Amino acid sequence: MRPSKPALTLILLGLVGLVLGVAFKLNHLMGAERLFNAGTLALVVGLLTWVFALVRKSGS
Repeated sequence: MRPSKPALTLILLGLVGLVLGVAFKLNHLMGAERLFNAGTLALVVGLLTWVFALVRKSGS
């Protein structure tokens, strides 16, 4: 099943945050940890949203 638009948006934003956080960390720029943590949080929330939608759809 394809993820819903809000879940897909959170997943993509999370991946972008992770990549930017790693890039900032490699260049020793400020805010790398905060950006990485925000990306991780968005990715986890997006994936959990998608999993809950999958479980709800398969259960009914």
